[in-house]
Amino acid sequence: MKAEKIVKSSQEQAVAAWVGLINQMRINDLIENLNRQDQNIDSAMDSMNWALGKIEDLVVANRGGDKGVHGFIAEVAECGLENAQSLVHGDKPVMEWVNDNGPTDLSRNGVKIQVKFVNAGGKFSLNAVAAHLKKYPDFLDKDGTYQIPKDHLDAVRSLYEMPEKEAAKLVSSAGGPSYSTWKSIHEFFDSSGFSIDDLEASKFEYSEVQKNVIADKMAEEKSRLADESERIKKDIHEEHKSTPQEGAKAAAAGAVLEAGTAFAISMKRHLGNGKRIGDLTQDDWAEIAKDSGMGLVKGGVRGGAVYGLNNYAATPSSVASALVTASFGVADCAYRFRSGKLTEIEFIESSEIACLDASVSAFSSFVGQAIIPVPILGALVGNAVGTTVYESGKDFYNKREAELLAHYAQELKALDTELESEYAACISDLRENMSEYISLLEKAFSPNSAMAFSGSVELAASLNVPDSEILHTREEVDDFFLN
Repeated sequence: MKAEKIVKSSQEQAVAAWVGLINQMRINDLIENLNRQDQNIDSAMDSMNWALGKIEDLVVANRGGDKGVHGFIAEVAECGLENAQSLVHGDKPVMEWVNDNGPTDLSRNGVKIQVKFVNAGGKFSLNAVAAHLKKYPDFLDKDGTYQIPKDHLDAVRSLYEMPEKEAAKLVSSAGGPSYSTWKSIHEFFDSSGFSIDDLEASKFEYSEVQKNVIADKMAEEKSRLADESERIKKDIHEEHKSTPQEGAKAAAAGAVLEAGTAFAISMKRHLGNGKRIGDLTQDDWAEIAKDSGMGLVKGGVRGGAVYGLNNYAATPSSVASALVTASFGVADCAYRFRSGKLTEIEFIESSEIACLDASVSAFSSFVGQAIIPVPILGALVGNAVGTTVYESGKDFYNKREAELLAHYAQELKALDTELESEYAACISDLRENMSEYISLLEKAFSPNSAMAFSGSVELAASLNVPDSEILHTREEVDDFFLN
């Protein structure tokens, strides 16, 4: 019986250790992903800060002059922001600032990009694109692309896709593009063989890269990156939450393991005294099936309960399993008590022993896992050693010790009664003193100035303020403040 208890206890703690391992692996992965995301946002901010530093250098040097510095600012800002947007998602930087005054301003994974931010001429940077293409006619043939302000490309695309009949109604005085602008854009695409797909939108509008506003725009983008990082962290938390599906798997694993253990123990018990499997009767098999079925139910409850307590009540898996075992033990004692098989004293003692057995198992597993930091193995070894020592120690428990415990319980009950009366007396005194104190407060803070004055004197005296420091009369008040 002692060996069966040790095996059963080890199996129970094995289920708990396995569930605990699943949860710990998920938590470890959560922490690792959150730490990685912290590194991602730090790298993204470094990219933005790099861009801001380069932009400051451009402004100080006034590179390109007052009418051209914004073009260089656009190149650096685009490079810093696009890399930051990649880095915040854990990807590698994709953009490189070429900065050699050649045909290429930026390079994205080997793709050459020429940046044009020109507002003069009213052609939404297309005149600058045409001039560059004339100077470098093979730029597009080498898989190059042109980047213009986001608002410019939106306007170009809108006019490019607009039917001529609708364009003919455009009036430049209305503040928007005119019919002549529509014609010049179509002439540009028709005559140059240039495709609108050869244009890409910058992440910035023309007005956002001016030297007096770019710092605010970059600060706004940094805030968006921080918000995106927080959204990613929330997604990481959601992905690593405990789920009913995982709980069901824990319950199923517990059910299978406990049913198998119950079957093995029951078979061993029935095959004692030289019996063979062929000698088992129908009643024997019915008992084995019953034991296995109970193991299946208990194991399912144990696996699900340990998973729930471990995830939602921050309970260590070994303790959670012990709580389940203790609950089953007390429930069995309660059933036998209602059936008349146990007296009231026997019921209490049996319930206490069931809880103590579970506590020893939990503590032993916890210590074993701490000493042997190998998942599951440490808990099993600790439980086996601890339970064995405990079961051996229980043999020394005798009647005299039971009498001493009963006497100790009676003394505790008498002391509890005595303390209860003292507690009631203390509460009564406290209420009386609080009543007097509240009465003094009502006087001291009365709307009636005369009553408030006399009440404050009484309140000060009740709080043991020295009489020499209390102002009793109006004359004493005047003397204190005027002299």
